[in-house]
Amino acid sequence: MPALLRLLLPDRPDARAERVPVPCAARPGTPFRHLDGPCQCFFGGPAPEFPPTAGSPA
Repeated sequence: MPALLRLLLPDRPDARAERVPVPCAARPGTPFRHLDGPCQCFFGGPAPEFPPTAGSPA
């Protein structure tokens, strides 16, 4: 029964797992990452972002 309830009820904001940046499947040779979950570029999903950098080289 608890498994069925998890399917029917939406996730609570405090119950979400911490998301990890995922490489963009549509642009595999680039450093683009999706910060909001798996790549959905092929389906019109959110655009990827560049990973954060430590700053400009000295």
